[in-house]
Amino acid sequence: MDKFKIADPNFPLIQLPGDFDARRITRFGALRQGEEVEIINVMGPGCIRHLWFTFSISKDVELEIHCDGESSPQIKMKLNHFFGVLLGQTPYRIESAPIKLLPKSGFNCYLPIPFSSSCRVVLSNPGESDTSFWAMADWHRYDQDDAITPYRLHAGYRVESPAPPQSSYLVGDVSGRGFIAGLFKGIRKQDQSDLIYHTGGDLWMIDGEVNPHVMRGIGIEDSFGQSFGFFEDNSQWTGCPYEQSWGGGTATEGVVYRFFGIDTVPFKSSLIMRFGALGNHTESVLYTYLDREALGIEVESPKSWTLSGPFDCDSIEDFEREEFSEGPRGDWPENREWCERSFPPIDLESEHTWLDFTRYFRCTAQSKKGMQLQHVSAYAHTTIASESQCKEILRLGFDDWLKLWVNGKAVTTMRHDDGFAIQEVPVTLEKGNNEIMIKLSNFDNIEWRCWAFSLVLVR
Repeated sequence: MDKFKIADPNFPLIQLPGDFDARRITRFGALRQGEEVEIINVMGPGCIRHLWFTFSISKDVELEIHCDGESSPQIKMKLNHFFGVLLGQTPYRIESAPIKLLPKSGFNCYLPIPFSSSCRVVLSNPGESDTSFWAMADWHRYDQDDAITPYRLHAGYRVESPAPPQSSYLVGDVSGRGFIAGLFKGIRKQDQSDLIYHTGGDLWMIDGEVNPHVMRGIGIEDSFGQSFGFFEDNSQWTGCPYEQSWGGGTATEGVVYRFFGIDTVPFKSSLIMRFGALGNHTESVLYTYLDREALGIEVESPKSWTLSGPFDCDSIEDFEREEFSEGPRGDWPENREWCERSFPPIDLESEHTWLDFTRYFRCTAQSKKGMQLQHVSAYAHTTIASESQCKEILRLGFDDWLKLWVNGKAVTTMRHDDGFAIQEVPVTLEKGNNEIMIKLSNFDNIEWRCWAFSLVLVR
């Protein structure tokens, strides 16, 4: 008879044996400059349920976690960053379910760290000062023949200083199968053109290879459960543990978090997460669970594209209007002057089959269009090589209206007014390179001005 399993109370996709021995490991001592200390080195199967650290100085300490003998660590980053302490700040209070920072410098992690054969946790000190440390690890030991969840915890830190202005900031680019557990995001204002939360919300482009779909947020503060700005607050799933205002005005820097428990965000082949950005110092930590046996899925999808536009589009008549982008590239203007900005043709690479127009076509918040454009259209151009003349199927996931040309001939116009849609379109490819052109519109809808598409050849 199969042994019963228990779902993790915070992340229910983590299923672990219900029969176990509770164990604890304790460590304390000095962590001198240039040294490392092994906190945990245990054989599995098992799962770390709680990590606790405290230090005399924590700012330079690095955390490294290896599970199941993998050559590369699942986690290798500054300990402060792993625990959500960003922007170079000293540890502040965090009161979330998976990550808790308590006075004074009490670092607590309740993210489950499962392993099937081994687990090793190491602290190192590459800084210029020695520190004292105390550590405890509470873990569950399972029977040798117990089946362990395939998911393993990963975490990654990113920083851009500044982030690309009037564009987007990449939080995560993940291949394989898994789910997002949560994230921290920190912003320090450098771009004086607008408020730090007038940059645009989150865009999740999910499973472009197998089942394209999206999630789109309104504003950055809304995506973290706040409203009309950042305000210091801690709760189980969302919070703003640090916020700084100068002169009693709006926030000039802050850190926010969101963890996904029962509102799990899974992916089967890949996930791209971006936030709208101004030219501000931006940092983030993304916590992901990955199935170590499920590798990324390879599909046939054009990698190199050229974008051109944007153009006003208030009606289907506007959308069907011929623009210069439908002519030879040699006849295009060097810049498209529009909405108080110049937009040259943009050569780019897709991300896991996706093209996000909003990443490139943004305006100033003071303009009549606003930063997240609406009532607009733009073009994307690429080529698909074929060894012979053949019939193929293009699977398109898109939002909102889309028109497709193959080798200069219009194939179809697809008008979806209720948000994201998936459609398979039969096409005929000629031997050699085939010119593909797509025109895509953007309006307000249930995905809040999502302006993106995915394209895959279905053989």
